[in-house]
Amino acid sequence: MSTQSSSHAGDRTVTLDGDRRVGSDVLRPLALGCVLVLTASYVSVLYGITQVVGGSRSLFAIVGCMLLTATLFARVIRPWTAGALAIVAAGFGFAYYLTAAGVELGVVFTAGGALISDTVALATGLPVLRMVQAGIWTLGFVPAPVFLSWYLAVRGRYALSVVPGGIALGFLVLTGDAGTLTTLIGTLAAIGTIAVGELERRGGSIAQADLLAVLFAVIVALSLSVTVVPGEPTGPTHLVQGEDGSLEATIDSAPQRSGISGQVDLSPEVRFTVESDRRSYWRTGVYDRFSGDEWIRTGQSNRYDGRLANPPGNYETVRQTVTAETELGIMPVAPQPLALSGDVTQRTTVSRDGQPRPETPLQEGDQYTVESAVVDSSPTALRNAGTDYPEEVTEYYLQTPEETSSEFRERTAEITADAENPYEKAIEIERHLRSSKGYSLEVSQPAGNVADGFLLEMDEGYCVYFATTMTQMLREEGVPARYVTGYTSGQQVDDDEYVVRGLDAHSWVEVYFPDHGWVRFDPTPGGSRSEVHTERLEEARANGNEDADTDESEDVSIGDEDENDPLEPSAPDPNDPNDPADDPDNGTEPADDPNNGTEPADDPNNESNPSDSGDRTDGSTADDDSSLIESLHTVTRETAVLGLVVLVGLAAGARRIDATTRLRREVGVYWHGSRADPDRDAERAFDRLERLLGRQYRPRSRGESARAYLQALSTPARTDGDRLDPRAQQVLEYYERATYGNGVSRAEADEAIAIVDDLARKRLPGIGRLR
Repeated sequence: MSTQSSSHAGDRTVTLDGDRRVGSDVLRPLALGCVLVLTASYVSVLYGITQVVGGSRSLFAIVGCMLLTATLFARVIRPWTAGALAIVAAGFGFAYYLTAAGVELGVVFTAGGALISDTVALATGLPVLRMVQAGIWTLGFVPAPVFLSWYLAVRGRYALSVVPGGIALGFLVLTGDAGTLTTLIGTLAAIGTIAVGELERRGGSIAQADLLAVLFAVIVALSLSVTVVPGEPTGPTHLVQGEDGSLEATIDSAPQRSGISGQVDLSPEVRFTVESDRRSYWRTGVYDRFSGDEWIRTGQSNRYDGRLANPPGNYETVRQTVTAETELGIMPVAPQPLALSGDVTQRTTVSRDGQPRPETPLQEGDQYTVESAVVDSSPTALRNAGTDYPEEVTEYYLQTPEETSSEFRERTAEITADAENPYEKAIEIERHLRSSKGYSLEVSQPAGNVADGFLLEMDEGYCVYFATTMTQMLREEGVPARYVTGYTSGQQVDDDEYVVRGLDAHSWVEVYFPDHGWVRFDPTPGGSRSEVHTERLEEARANGNEDADTDESEDVSIGDEDENDPLEPSAPDPNDPNDPADDPDNGTEPADDPNNGTEPADDPNNESNPSDSGDRTDGSTADDDSSLIESLHTVTRETAVLGLVVLVGLAAGARRIDATTRLRREVGVYWHGSRADPDRDAERAFDRLERLLGRQYRPRSRGESARAYLQALSTPARTDGDRLDPRAQQVLEYYERATYGNGVSRAEADEAIAIVDDLARKRLPGIGRLR
């Protein structure tokens, strides 16, 4: 039975191949369900953002409200009116976003330039999570596509209903926020909406499924292969080339993100040297937004224009000159930088936090000078600093993910129960982490929120875990704090010169105090740093690692370091003689010592640990192997899905163009195939001959007999000199006898086949033309 469509009493029924009938009561829900899946795909991306910055309940409330409103208005207002309402909803949403971003209410509707600028930045690769007002932007973005998609779907305009949702999902693909699986599901839902909707509306045949499959494959391929130029100078993507898996590459792996991983490696090789009359930690990155498993720097960077923000209150200044000893993707500075000088500053960007970074990697020998502020970090001054925080500080540096557990909040409250001010809260948290957790580079990253896992479940970790957890604990207590990466002071080789190695990579916490600014706290515990650090360096020297020293440091024992106070010591509690923060080595012996703890992870005498003196070994644990295998499985699954999509698309495309028949006919020209009845073989031989002649001369005309056709091709009147091979006449005679006469013998059929085979071989490239 042929495919057809019928309608009875207003209830359309689609008849599909035989007796299979699918009514609109089934197809319509399927189409609407596909629209909901498409909507859920991009809403899920936005939900992941609001889980980090807050606003998930508002997001779901807006989505539910838009779905309900669209359902109610579907039969009441016209599509143009619905489109206008969607634009108005988007306008109010983004007006609220611009207001939150600092545009005055009186000019918010004329501030199109700011909105266009942000939109272009997002469409050219800026992730939504890097936006300062990511949550508000998300709530402003979602109403229009949800309302319009559902309105059109309820009205039965299925193809049009895919457009708003498809644009929304495509935009999130451009920003990099929509992952592979989400994109695949959304794209499949869009194709499903069109397919099922077409069946419901027009009674289309499922024979068109091959075309839909081709469209699906093409759209998926395009959506997953979008490449764009970043909307701002991104800077180098790795700290040091060839150091993947090291602590420093993990914490400074990209210009906008700082990663958190499991086991990391360390390197004794020299990264840079500093000339400074004051010891310091050397800061390379500042991050304000915590996603649960990584840190993100929000806002876009701008090129350095000779000015950096000054800290509040009174401060002293210190100058330092930094020289790159290898290729570097970062610019270490002593906090808080006030001004930069040197040739490299012409290609330097500055983040919203005032941290510089090179647009292109620094090369060995590149040098720059920094003037930094020395803030007042005395305990008495910080204890009396109060809580009158500037709005820009509380707005950006109190964020915690929505998924933060109540147990984390309760434990933090217990630890800080006796603290009377933000300074004492910082001291209590710092003391607790130093005394309750061990130091180790061999850890497995917990699932979910890292701060939760470290405080409540883990017994040991390294600086990234300590600093992340302290930052989140302070924020839970309403104390503005931020996560900072960089290096400890390194090895002092002269009165004012420091050699900084990969061993010194570190992360710590900066806490804001009114009228003072950002003050460093370091919750990572101390220990046998000097002894193991010396062993690590001596091992590298013994193995002949020339990159582990400069000319000035090669004969200097690391134990000969000057124990002067650093620029920003972690503030001690003078009223508590047992306070770990009152350790005279605090600041001079940086707590992020990679060899810190009772069982150093990279003890050179431990054969099971990796050597970092040139040739690195794997040194991974079973947990890391499992994580790697799981990661590989994830990649393999995604690749398999993409491969399946491509195969389905190719198969559907082949069916669409009838590739099988075309291939069979092409092969049949050159190969007769199996032989059976002589008459049928003679007829097939002539068919092959006809296709050969049609390619060389012209196809046989409709109504033209076989004999007339060959006679026209063999006429002496041909002017091109290309005469028909006379053996073609013999094939014609066998064909006519097989078709209209008494038939042919087996030998005659074989002769016809042999003639055509020979003529076909002459048509193959390099053999010659048909003669």
